[in-house]
Amino acid sequence: MDLSRRYNKALTQHPLVTKALTGAILSSLGELISQLSAGVVSREGQSTLKRVRGVLKIVARQPSKILLMFCYGGLINAPINHYLYGWITKYTNSKIVNVTLRRLLQLLASLLIVSPIQVGFLVSSLTVVNQNVGWALAKYPPMIKQNLRTKYFKILSSSWVTSTILVSIAQKYVEPAKWSVFFSFAYAILATGQNIYLKSVSGK
Repeated sequence: MDLSRRYNKALTQHPLVTKALTGAILSSLGELISQLSAGVVSREGQSTLKRVRGVLKIVARQPSKILLMFCYGGLINAPINHYLYGWITKYTNSKIVNVTLRRLLQLLASLLIVSPIQVGFLVSSLTVVNQNVGWALAKYPPMIKQNLRTKYFKILSSSWVTSTILVSIAQKYVEPAKWSVFFSFAYAILATGQNIYLKSVSGK
């Protein structure tokens, strides 16, 4: 309970910084989980000890991926959630009196504005994370373009379903000031699942 009060206090006093650190930790943790999951699956049939050692070696060799997702969660995902959902809730709560219309506009804004932006950055970031081309920066744009063309709408369609459910929950149970935190947690789980999927497809 004391930890919860401290977090809420930090959220009130330093909202963007607190949300950025939350998003960074969640995203890097999601990358770690996806690495562990991919490593375990790729070592089916081995003894438990060998599988654990193999997975730990994978994680030890790829700390940069965890760092990249830390930066994505803190510098990209969290600010998007903070500013966009902040703007959506502030505008609709102050301008729209009818509750049904307000909730509908909030949902449409989430589906048509937030989700497309989130998915674009997510696919691009995961492409960079999951491709082992080091500092050959010129190779990333065509890879990102290819993944956006082949995976963007598939992930966006699943995001629309998820966002519809999450917005409905947020509208009923989460105060507007904490929408971005709620969505950071929710999208961290979603991004982890998408990361595992992309790793399984790319074999990395």
